Amino acid sequence: MINKNHIKFYLIAGSVFLIVFLIILVVPMRNKKTTDQGVVPTPTLLPSGTLPTRYQAPSPTLIPLRFTGADLTQDIPADIKLLSQQKTELRRKTPLKLSFGTISFNYETDTFTLTLTEPKNQSQTTFNTWRQQTYPAIPLDQFSIIN
Repeated sequence: MINKNHIKFYLIAGSVFLIVFLIILVVPMRNKKTTDQGVVPTPTLLPSGTLPTRYQAPSPTLIPLRFTGADLTQDIPADIKLLSQQKTELRRKTPLKLSFGTISFNYETDTFTLTLTEPKNQSQTTFNTWRQQTYPAIPLDQFSIIN
């Protein structure tokens, strides 16, 4: 059996331990100073009418361009420019659903994919006419035709 004196000792020791533990937790929190009181310091202007440097945004550091070795005077042929412009324009419109089929762009092969509708022969003829009238610079080999 436990003696009454032992019980009193354990209660007193436990209470002292609990009090010391709470003091260790509470005292550092009370002594902690809060720096943010919700007050925003207002900058004061210098006699010259400018803000102190701590309130000024840093200016970006400009890095000079390096010469790449490219000939900047070289002109790109007109047919290559036109092909590039028409291909970019059509690519931005894809997926495009038209009466003769659906056109999508395959980025992996850098070609257009055309899925023809029935009847395939008539759709092929309609597509060829449409391509010649709308995008004449894009050659037929830029289209993968799925029948």
